[in-house]
Amino acid sequence: MHISSAEEGFEYLQSFTNLEKKTSFSEREYRLDRVKYLSDKFDSPHNGINLIHIAGSKGKGSTALYAASILKALGFKTGLYTSPHVLSFKERISLAGVFFGNRVYIKNINLIKDFLESESIPFESSPTTFELLTLLAFLIFKHEKCSWAVIETGIGGRLDATNIITPLCSVITPIELEHTEILGATLKEIAYEKAGIIKKNVPCITAKQKPEVLEVLKNKAEKEYSTLTPIDKAIEIKDVLLNEKGTSFSLVFKVDNDNNILLKENVKQYKFKTKMLGTFQAENSALAMLSVKKALEKIHVSIATEKFFNNSKKGIAKAFAPGRIEYISLGKNKPALIIDSSHTENSAEKLAETIKSIKKERNIILIFGVLEGKDYKKITEKFKNLFTEIIISTPGYFKKSNPQAIYEYLKLELSAINVKVYIEKDPKDAFNSAMEKAGKNGLIVTTGSFYMAGEIKKILLIGAVQ
Repeated sequence: MHISSAEEGFEYLQSFTNLEKKTSFSEREYRLDRVKYLSDKFDSPHNGINLIHIAGSKGKGSTALYAASILKALGFKTGLYTSPHVLSFKERISLAGVFFGNRVYIKNINLIKDFLESESIPFESSPTTFELLTLLAFLIFKHEKCSWAVIETGIGGRLDATNIITPLCSVITPIELEHTEILGATLKEIAYEKAGIIKKNVPCITAKQKPEVLEVLKNKAEKEYSTLTPIDKAIEIKDVLLNEKGTSFSLVFKVDNDNNILLKENVKQYKFKTKMLGTFQAENSALAMLSVKKALEKIHVSIATEKFFNNSKKGIAKAFAPGRIEYISLGKNKPALIIDSSHTENSAEKLAETIKSIKKERNIILIFGVLEGKDYKKITEKFKNLFTEIIISTPGYFKKSNPQAIYEYLKLELSAINVKVYIEKDPKDAFNSAMEKAGKNGLIVTTGSFYMAGEIKKILLIGAVQ
């Protein structure tokens, strides 16, 4: 029986082992042999597409989106594969951020379904949801004749399902402690896993990293005869400013580690704007630009400096990712809203810095929903003295959470500084309560998880705002 809608198709793919839902893992759940086998059976659909591969702990989704948007602005048909999503699985597989038509998802999911139902897979366990989504992305990009695709890893890099590709450029965004039950307990161990996307003779760009992380990346690059370019050695970031409409900044290209000019012509300082909020978006944009430049050079495609920068400006200006410090105006006489998905200490710190830059004299209410296993104590430490009231809620029911425990901890922890803490387990009740508390000139911030962001997005979508 064939799939008849995209939603039905993605539900079918979710019926396989979904590691995003699990809270405990076994070593053999992360492997490359199954996805290699599937790819071979479909004639390796990623081959023949120019690829950029991105791993890291934070900023990889935004960096991937910028890179795809720049390539699109340069005139290339560009696929984009990212995760997780906020509302729809279509967000994960797109044409530089724009959904393909429903028929595209339906047709290619049916190809996978027909294969899985007609052939016996020679492994002790069936493919995972993420492995099948990765195959789906490659099939769609091939069948829709994308000449380029930007691929974001899921978890890690070395054993990530996306790591069957050989890109034209690899990118490592900032690395921090995350998924320690899978990737390792130290930054060095996690960096080793992320560095697994560095391929032989393929250039790699890295964000600014802690010394122990950079050492691991350098060792891997040397082993693979890859040129590693730290972004701060190649591009100078200046004049970063942000407001409710987005972030502006200037970039100046410098030289790489081998003292090679990164552009063939002398360049001046170029100004950029993005709809996305956060000073860190300047580095994400710089990583994306340099990765595109390096990838083009790898296949000897020469683009004049002015054309490259002008189209990069257009691409960065158009790029938008939901749920990443997303500022929304709810209308006249209503508070503004920021929807975010920060679930680590470092990302919470960046969110706090961004809010401080734009908060003005506003009453700010936080809706906080985090998954079980996340360090909510360290995350909420970054929010002290920022919010007048905090509402604890449930980030959906796809994965476990414990809003009651967070409420009890924060109520005791914040009582000394007169921050009021409430619990509204239903996200709709939490949102309506925040609307009332914030007032017409206030600001509501929701964060803690992509799932929490998705719950608030659903409320806006169905018009539940009072």
